[in-house]
Parts: sequence; C-alpha cells; structure tokens
Amino acid sequence: MTSHVDLAVSVGLFLTFVAVLFVYMTSFLSSYYGLKTTSELRTLAYDIFNTMFGGKGVPSNWEIYNRVPVRVGLITDLHRIPVNITETGGSDRGNITVNVSISFDASCSSKAWNDSVRLYNSSYSKVEFQLYNQTFCSENFLQTADVVFNVSLNASQNKLFFVYFSPQRNITPVSYSVVFTNTTDYTAQVYPEEKFNIVSVDKLKGLRNLNYDEVIRTLGIEYKFKVEVSES
Repeated sequence: MTSHVDLAVSVGLFLTFVAVLFVYMTSFLSSYYGLKTTSELRTLAYDIFNTMFGGKGVPSNWEIYNRVPVRVGLITDLHRIPVNITETGGSDRGNITVNVSISFDASCSSKAWNDSVRLYNSSYSKVEFQLYNQTFCSENFLQTADVVFNVSLNASQNKLFFVYFSPQRNITPVSYSVVFTNTTDYTAQVYPEEKFNIVSVDKLKGLRNLNYDEVIRTLGIEYKFKVEVSES
C-alpha cells in the first residue's frame, strides 16, 4: 500500500514538474520569438531609413522624371561658399555696398539653381542681396554671378558671410533690391566651396508622385509601412 502511495506522490510531483517546465518553455519561446520579431523589424526599419536617407537614389536626379526610380533616395547636396569682407581704408564704414564675384559651377554640373541662392552672416541670419551679371549653364542653373549686398564695417574690421545654393528647383525665390554701386576700400576673399548632405524638398515632393506598390518595389521588401509627407 505504501508503494502505491509513493508512486502516486512521485507521479504527481513529476506531472507538476512537467507542467511548470511546459509553462516556462512556453513563456521562453514566446519571449524568444517576440525578441526575434522585434530584431527583424529593427533591421527592416534601419534598411528602409538607410535606403531613403543614405543617398540620392538611382538615378541621382530621379525626382525630375515621371517614372519609377531604380532606387529611392531623399538626399541632395547643399553647397556653401564662405566670403570674408575686410575694410581696408582705415575708417568706419556704414552700410556700404560690396560686390563679390562667385563661380557657382565652373564645370556646369547643374548644382546651383538660381532661385536656391541665399546669403547668411556669421550669426546665420539672412542677409538681403541681389545677383548681377549672371551667366547660366542650362535652364536656370547658374555658372557665375556677382553677389551684391550691404554691410557696415569698422576700421580694418572683417566680417564673414556664407553663400548657400543647391540644385533644388522647388525653392521659393527671394526678392530683394540692392543697388549695384562701385564701392572702394574693402577686399572680398572667397574661400573654397563646402558641401553638405540635406533632405531634398524636390525628392520629397517626387515621393508623393509614387504609389505604395512602386515604393515597395524599389525598396525590395514585403513588409507594410507608412510614410507621411506633408507640406507646411
């Protein structure tokens, strides 16, 4: 009789152990597959982000064509040319007009859309300017131009300005009026061009012209996702 009781107790303990082990394994596997799914989604999100924000796409100017690109990319180039203005007459100069000749695109690689040009001071505040004597490569892409603007200088003072431009076409042009005058007793030193990557307004607008299936096809994925592009 005692052996039957011991057997029953042993079986009960064994079944309890199996039940606990089953619950533990179920919980573990659930967590494992949850982590695996999360890891896959993170990798997918990284791939989508890297595709869209890691380059210009293929072709690099896909946004100007009315067809599906081989690869979607939302990045473009922003160019900047630093200009240093120095007073050389030895006296304070109030609101003088300076003229700086800029070579925007000597090789005509279509990187300086006329309406994209902006001028900022060293505090990154906008400065009113006007372009004169423009030469163009094709369409509205600049090759050279004179940038004319006003500046106040103390004796022997120098001030740094930045001329920005890009190949983006969907840019609202600025409208300033700066009279071209022949001012002396200053020098303008133009430094080498600098280049940065920015998100392209043209490409974002081009993305809106593609349907969902076309975007999925260029990314080469099967997961569904959502991209919102709004214009403020």
